[in-house]
Amino acid sequence: MLCLCLLKVYVEDSRFGGKLLLAGNVAHISADEESFRILDVEGREKIISGVGFLMIDALNSIFVLRIKGELKIDG
Repeated sequence: MLCLCLLKVYVEDSRFGGKLLLAGNVAHISADEESFRILDVEGREKIISGVGFLMIDALNSIFVLRIKGELKIDG
């Protein structure tokens, strides 16, 4: 039996004082200096820029980003 622990990706926005869900069922995240590339289990891709890494909550399967500039989401 194969058990996967898929991530949910949120962005924390201090203007609203909360988190916005960007993607669910995330299987892979990669990063470069300017953006994060997120792939879900169905092969859909999102490129998120204007953010930085904030934290990973492994117990709750949450990956949180923080807005650093202009939030841009492609995909």
